[in-house]
Amino acid sequence: MKCRCKRNCIISRNEILEDIQTRYNPCSDCYTKKLKKSIPIKRQLNLDDVDKNYKKCTSCNKRHIDTVMAHVLKIMIENGFLSTTSSIRKVGTPLITPAVPLKTSPYLPEKSLVLITQHTDNKTSEKIYNSVPEIKSVIKGDINNTVGQLNENNDIHNYKLQSGCDIRCDIQKTDVGEICLYKPQSKIHIEYPKEESLKLKQVNEILNKYDNPTVLDAMCGAGTLGIYALLKNAKKVHFNDIYDIAVDTTETNLKLNNIPCDKYEITQEDICNLSCTNQRYDVGLIDAFPGVDTSGYETFLKKICKEIYII
Repeated sequence: MKCRCKRNCIISRNEILEDIQTRYNPCSDCYTKKLKKSIPIKRQLNLDDVDKNYKKCTSCNKRHIDTVMAHVLKIMIENGFLSTTSSIRKVGTPLITPAVPLKTSPYLPEKSLVLITQHTDNKTSEKIYNSVPEIKSVIKGDINNTVGQLNENNDIHNYKLQSGCDIRCDIQKTDVGEICLYKPQSKIHIEYPKEESLKLKQVNEILNKYDNPTVLDAMCGAGTLGIYALLKNAKKVHFNDIYDIAVDTTETNLKLNNIPCDKYEITQEDICNLSCTNQRYDVGLIDAFPGVDTSGYETFLKKICKEIYII
């Protein structure tokens, strides 16, 4: 996985986790008054006052996410995409990086927010990136449209990266430690790390039936389920996805989470035409996008897997 900027966006797992528990906390000097997300911005502050230093803490250099979104909204208003009657809720979908489950809204350091929005063009995105220090990238896209490749019969759908670098990291807590997952967010589906992942809970229940199972993660995406299986008790995992970006992302995340290369193999194939028909697996996992018919996949995987699970 490569990023388009000159910053070192992909760092080691230890570096990611080093300060993650306090990264988004305010210091004692931070401005703590929050904006109302559904009330027009013009009723809450004077937009003429908003710039890169507006409400920024002089001690820790962080700003509350609401203030950052207000700064972005100001630029969108100036460029004619939104009106002064808009609230910060209209701006788009903010994704922090590295991302962890948070109980309160974050205070952001520089280059810690990837923004997905429809209210922009190239010029506006560049202005946002260059003017708002906390913004790592601006992506034009509609989050109601799934990013990636749904199955072998669908075309690839990507959002458009318009400014900055969209490489971001999710940190998923598990019973065997944190899993760090990098992804190019304009090209791969959005996942939100949770305090307890229902998908991983289901995989945990499956793995507990075995001592050292072999696992086929047939639609691996960013590699989350298979990496968890290897950290848990899997003897070996075969990662597969038809989408080349997913395969590349999985390779990066396997290395990032220090998984030995003899513990896995990776292929980029249609599930129903997998070349591993001479192999046998204890567990087959199918983690498809919502609405995708998995019956054909199940029929094929039953030939090479003892048990099949739809996650």
